[in-house]
Amino acid sequence: MKKILIIGLLLVVSKSSLAAGLINEMQSCQALIEFIDNKLAVAPSNYDQEDVQKVRKGLGTYDQYIQRQIVSPGLLEFNGGDKDKANQMQTQVDTYKNTLVKQLETRYPQNRLFMDHAIAVNNCAKQAVPSGGELDELKEALNLMVKLAKISG
Repeated sequence: MKKILIIGLLLVVSKSSLAAGLINEMQSCQALIEFIDNKLAVAPSNYDQEDVQKVRKGLGTYDQYIQRQIVSPGLLEFNGGDKDKANQMQTQVDTYKNTLVKQLETRYPQNRLFMDHAIAVNNCAKQAVPSGGELDELKEALNLMVKLAKISG
């Protein structure tokens, strides 16, 4: 009986730990998306503006997917369904995300995209894969990011 209880507790703790880990990973992904969007808001003149807008749209849709499917429900679950606590935690998540954006801005002060950015977004997508139109928009955004990264800024 004790073994069954311990195994049950381990499964609950492991699931909770995995969810918390994924939320942490996804807030890093959201920071990356915000950083890239900021870069593209003042994109170099040699970037095709239609491509820039498609990347921004695709990444924006992916950011919303991450928030809607992973972060918001994960924070709510982590806080036992308490919406007020989940909202307070979201504020902390947003503060940390802003710190990550600033770190990326320091690391990549150039006004251009790098292949590293496309690779990092692709790595995010491996952990949280949207479907349907959201996936199509993300794929297009990634392909265009590679194209833009190849253009020297």
